Amino acid sequence: MWLNINKFGDQGSRILVWSQRNIENFIFNSCLFELEDLIKEVDLADVIAPPAYSFKGKVIKKIVKNSTQYIKMIAHFNPYLQPIYLEQEYDLFLAILDFPQNLSSINLLKNRQQKCYFSVCYLIEIWHKDLPNLKNFIEFFQDFDLICLGHSEIVNDVQKIIDRPCIYLPPGVNAVKFCPDLVRSDRSIDLVTLGRRSEIVHQALLELAEQKKFFYYYDYIGGAEQRNNRHQEHRTLIANLLKNSRYFIVNYAKINQLQETHGQREIGYRFFEGAAAGSVLLGCSPDNIAFKHYFDWDNVIIPIDFDEHNIVKIIAELDSQPELLKQIQTDNVVNSLLKHDWVYRWEEILRELGMSITLGIEQRKHQLPNCAGIDSVVLALPRH
Repeated sequence: MWLNINKFGDQGSRILVWSQRNIENFIFNSCLFELEDLIKEVDLADVIAPPAYSFKGKVIKKIVKNSTQYIKMIAHFNPYLQPIYLEQEYDLFLAILDFPQNLSSINLLKNRQQKCYFSVCYLIEIWHKDLPNLKNFIEFFQDFDLICLGHSEIVNDVQKIIDRPCIYLPPGVNAVKFCPDLVRSDRSIDLVTLGRRSEIVHQALLELAEQKKFFYYYDYIGGAEQRNNRHQEHRTLIANLLKNSRYFIVNYAKINQLQETHGQREIGYRFFEGAAAGSVLLGCSPDNIAFKHYFDWDNVIIPIDFDEHNIVKIIAELDSQPELLKQIQTDNVVNSLLKHDWVYRWEEILRELGMSITLGIEQRKHQLPNCAGIDSVVLALPRH
């Protein structure tokens, strides 16, 4: 089975992005597909998404997921049952995986190493407690030139397992899409919460919404099993929600699932989305080295307990300080434009490999500060 690259992209492409959007098209992965789209926009890239698995393929994938921890060679099983061969050569092969257990589709490419000069994998979620069971999965990536990890506190452990260069690559956001109109002061939504939440805080906000003119937006269907084949529309929805919300509750990843994290604290994607949209963030930060490095401006988050009993009082106190709120919104937006657009993450990968930076990357970096306006940049100068 031969892959005719002309059918999928440009013969001049130097990057092959191997996308899971047809396989792991869960709604929570929309932000990762956003990164893939941006790479295609700013670089010479082909984004190829292998098709969803057949019934037999799903069975094989399940075997890989459940049995690789016991038998290392199972990681190399191909759910498609037959390989494809790349005809075109690329400077870089990039696979973005939500979990290392979902590596199966990579095995479809029989001659990846011969056709791609560099190979990089971005592994989003790995918890320290899972490393014994994931060791064989992680060793699968020993022939990659660089492993980017979405969790900061696991980098050294993973590097010891595979003895390959590993870096922390934090989440990002399409800062242009999420950038609000800072001149407009009104926001039609008072507070948004998405994903896991405290029932104590939720009930207090529900009562506030019933008693007063307070627009409280929340989701009531868990996203763990939701699938979505229109990720760009979903990202637009999230961006518009947050650009119109005054407050956004965010917490470090899996804050209420200590049995899974064992105290490992990681920055969740919501921090980047909320800040880029200019919402005032309320919640619990990881308070680790990574967070202090990437969110190094004043009042990036107003700290509250996960089960905050005084949430209504805290909001009222903040509402009495409109100038402070405006400054927080501005600082969040401008710093996000300067630090957290996905283009900066892509540039970091290229620089790690010593690859050239394209004109498209430079143009986007030049345009990003202008999204907020020069006055906003002046207002957002550090005041530590």
